[in-house]
Amino acid sequence: MKLHPLSWIASSLRRQFIIAITTSLTIASIICLILFISLYNKQLAQERSAASAAVNRLLQTSLENAMLKQDLDGLREIVQKLGQQPDISLVMISNPEREIRFSSDPTRLGDKIDWPSVDLPRSPLTQFSVNARGENVLRSINPVHNKPPCTRCHGPIEKHPINGVLFVDYNAAPIRDKARYNSLLFVIAGISIIALSVLILWWFVYYIILIPIQRLANASQALGQGDLSVRVTEKGHNELGQLATLFNEMASNLQNSMRDIKEKEAFLQALIDAVPDGLRVIDQDYQIIKANRAFCQQIGLKQNAVLKQTCYQSSHARTSPCPPTLITCPLHEIAQTGQPVKTITQHRSANDNQLDVEVFAAPMVVESGGKPVNLIVESVRDLNQAIKFSHEQKLAAMGQLASGMAHEIYNPLTSVRLALQSTLRTLKGGESDPSQIIDYLKLVDGEIDKCVEVTQRLLKLAAPGSEKRQPVQIHQAITETLALLGFESRENNIQIELQLDEEDYQVLARENDIRMVVLNLAQNAFHAMPQGGKLTLQTWRYDGEIYITFIDTGCGIPPKYQSRIFDPFFTHRADKKQGIGLGLSISKTLLSYYGGRIEFTSEWGQGSQFTVVLPDNRFAVLSREEEV
Repeated sequence: MKLHPLSWIASSLRRQFIIAITTSLTIASIICLILFISLYNKQLAQERSAASAAVNRLLQTSLENAMLKQDLDGLREIVQKLGQQPDISLVMISNPEREIRFSSDPTRLGDKIDWPSVDLPRSPLTQFSVNARGENVLRSINPVHNKPPCTRCHGPIEKHPINGVLFVDYNAAPIRDKARYNSLLFVIAGISIIALSVLILWWFVYYIILIPIQRLANASQALGQGDLSVRVTEKGHNELGQLATLFNEMASNLQNSMRDIKEKEAFLQALIDAVPDGLRVIDQDYQIIKANRAFCQQIGLKQNAVLKQTCYQSSHARTSPCPPTLITCPLHEIAQTGQPVKTITQHRSANDNQLDVEVFAAPMVVESGGKPVNLIVESVRDLNQAIKFSHEQKLAAMGQLASGMAHEIYNPLTSVRLALQSTLRTLKGGESDPSQIIDYLKLVDGEIDKCVEVTQRLLKLAAPGSEKRQPVQIHQAITETLALLGFESRENNIQIELQLDEEDYQVLARENDIRMVVLNLAQNAFHAMPQGGKLTLQTWRYDGEIYITFIDTGCGIPPKYQSRIFDPFFTHRADKKQGIGLGLSISKTLLSYYGGRIEFTSEWGQGSQFTVVLPDNRFAVLSREEEV
């Protein structure tokens, strides 16, 4: 692309500098040359005037003597000879009326001559002028003053102060030739000085200024393109060296800041990836700007693919936002109320599978570009996965009960075997005492009842239960569940004390869920007492609610862990064994589902107290009757 000359110059600092320096020096040289020529010509005129002053005085004296003697022929001869000198082109004498009376050029006799002023010149004067032939001359004008000896012919001095004017024209060509020659030498010297000055300044500016600036420009370009490791070589301690130092400091600070930002982004991503539930952050344009690993796994897409989609694309395979009249849209609900939203819905994965999920969405305000930006944070829980975790936790609890259950069944079966063996020996020996055989059979029947009772307790705990809530006897659920832990309590030297209210309470729930809560809290108490101890269960009713308290004499919960004990998969057992970390989380979820809650207090080294609070079924029935 061809640039305009001015654009070509403006595109380079070095070109601008050369043009500016050359122009400045040229203008300065021209001004100096003009002043030099003017002053030089004036100086030549002054020197020639001074040189001719002596001649003029000598000539003037000779003329005055000739005039006093009235030697007109001698005066003409003096004028004639003086006009023949090499440097003198013309000598003239005029009277006060400007008429030329004597001249080295006879043709000028009788002519009128002009002088610089209207009045007669009173003092000598030298100046460049042009004669009658058009030649440049240096004219010396010398007034001949009237003196007392001259008053006889010229009258009194007061009336006639000037007797005449002597004009001497010197040839100006040698003077001007010398001035031109000297001017030419000055011009050549000036051009040489300009060239040398430009070269010296160019070298200085190029190596001292332009090269460091070019380094800074290249480094700035590289920095702008993302190379945060670029640095400028620091040379010298002048302003450009200080600028390079500041640039390097700025680049280092920027690199450190970008590293910190990336580390914080990686930490934030790792933090949300550690959450087992799906998480995503949505802006007001429905665009997903952040998502964790669990959410990507739920919908079967990689993170970079998720971040390119909108929420309705990734969750519902739609090309437009979900109609709020058909689907509960968290963005729409939060925009209307400004409050968090909780809903159960279905998401569609990338392979077109339907996922039953529980979505909890909350508003979040961040600052971007100095302005507040509204975002939505969604926690997406895969209900199928939650059920799987619940079953796994229940199976883990059942596995822990297996050894105890084996002993609970083994002992009755041993008694049954002994009774049957005794009966067989009696019959084989020919002895047939009916009363003794009846006793053995009664013993067998009683021990079988014990086995059946144990298996029934276990079945009640493991049974999936119906979706419909039913009245659950709290005390029965507690005693039968704790009976399953009898062997474990004896093995671990743990005493179980029941302080149950005289009246059995009822709650409206699924019985296996209540039994699982009791089992989880009792087993947690056992884990907190690896050296043995005491577990006390208390029940009471207050203000329409039923309270079940589990008090252990274990080691307690360290303060730093107390805020995390209900987090899924968090485990920190006193017996140093690795747990699943779902017992308390599932218990809290189950109680919340039935409108209850779980509270706790713990003192490190003293023990813990967990309290289960559930709505009283009797109170709920009374409330419904009052409404009717």
